[in-house]
Amino acid sequence: MQNKMKPVAIAALSALVLTMGCNSKGKTEASNEKDSMVAVIDSIIEENDTTPMPMFLMRCDGQSMQVLYWSPLEEPQKSGDDDEYFEESHQRWALQEMFRRNKAQYTNMLMDDKFVKIKYVDEVLKDPDGNTPSIGEVHRTEIPSLCARFDFANAKDRKISEYGYYECGTVIVTDSYLKSRRLLAVKYKEPESEAPVPLPDFAVKQLAKKYGMEVQRQQLTATIGDSIVWGTLQFKGEYKNAPKDPYDKDRRSALALDVLICGDKVYAHEDIGYYDEEYGPSWNADDGGEYVGCYIMAAFEGPKGLELCFGRDAPESSAVGMFYVRSGQLIQHTYETYHNLVDEEIPVWKKDIAEMRRLYLADDPAENKRVTLTKYAHFYLDYKHNWIWMRDSTNQHGAFFLQQNDKFTLIAVETPRLKPSTMEADGIDYLQLSGSAGGPSTYRQVFAFKDGRLKERFTALSIYDEIDESTLNGKTISKEQAEEYIAKLPAAEPLTAYFTEIEE
Repeated sequence: MQNKMKPVAIAALSALVLTMGCNSKGKTEASNEKDSMVAVIDSIIEENDTTPMPMFLMRCDGQSMQVLYWSPLEEPQKSGDDDEYFEESHQRWALQEMFRRNKAQYTNMLMDDKFVKIKYVDEVLKDPDGNTPSIGEVHRTEIPSLCARFDFANAKDRKISEYGYYECGTVIVTDSYLKSRRLLAVKYKEPESEAPVPLPDFAVKQLAKKYGMEVQRQQLTATIGDSIVWGTLQFKGEYKNAPKDPYDKDRRSALALDVLICGDKVYAHEDIGYYDEEYGPSWNADDGGEYVGCYIMAAFEGPKGLELCFGRDAPESSAVGMFYVRSGQLIQHTYETYHNLVDEEIPVWKKDIAEMRRLYLADDPAENKRVTLTKYAHFYLDYKHNWIWMRDSTNQHGAFFLQQNDKFTLIAVETPRLKPSTMEADGIDYLQLSGSAGGPSTYRQVFAFKDGRLKERFTALSIYDEIDESTLNGKTISKEQAEEYIAKLPAAEPLTAYFTEIEE
């Protein structure tokens, strides 16, 4: 389906969308449910190009707030190989394009039940190496994503929380959206004890009867406006009426519901999980058999009924999107389920490699000009800072660096004779290089760090295991002082790391 639809097509799809909110009656036939949902979402994307729908900020790093993209920038085309997924992929792209066309209009961010003014800054379309960043993933802040970046319109609104991170909202909307909708208060229900707040009894009984299953868990999680209720319900055992999975005919299913209750009307969105006779149900990794439902981040009363901004967080993913009440159904429009990859290593860019090579050469131009550092690895002197080890192809020469605030510091140089090891004790992290200095002589360098700062530098030259010369922080110390310093050092372990070859 092309993004710019013909008038006849628009009319045909619009006819499928009834003007219904919480008071809607009737239900789309099950056989047409999927097609109806696709038609409704397509129509919403089309009609909201002039009144753009809400979007979601997935990252706030103190420098910018980011709408992370979920689809390639190029419009998908039918290829013949995966045409069955074309409509879905094109719909995702069309939603993203709708946002990109209107991104500068998103000037309102919801924070603490009120809107704060924001402004569009730019798009990130390339990483520092000139490659296209990834989509659909939440990286650590040092890793670029394909995205649009926003900032506070007024610097006074930029605040740091008591935990040290920047405060920002998630839901952003345009002025035109706010003018045509009414924001509804969302109040979260916290249980007074360990027992969850129950859903209204009539709704639980109605859903249990509809599905013919026993309810295992249920919880009222929020109220919307004056009387609307939101919550989750999980059934016990196997959902035997689940649609067959064409790719896994032996799959057994579990069933949970996101539930919306408007007066005496009950709407539910099915979330089909896996069921195992031994381990029970699951919807996400490490969920312990308990369904993690969608939570409402913002609620609006729109011209055609309720419009709910939702999020759903699991250990490995975060989903965002909208719920609409249309044609007697609670329709979920998931924008994206982002993979959470916050434990990734900080990338090493071409400019970083060039800078570390420059520092290595400057340390000893006569000696190091004959060496080319061809690979790098992260090593973990501590887990708070970015430590990088570079080596040549022979694993004989290398250098150790600390990166802080985009600045690199050369810590130490590896030679064919001096090899690295690490130590740790009492909050001090040590990098040691030691080995033969020729003949009966040995040499060691010890660099002691605390919280990423060089605290001490110790050197000792020994001949026949007797200290001959030693220094501490550049000053000569006695043999006795050196022996005392060495005696207090913790046991050393050889430093190992996994290297990445540099593509020239």
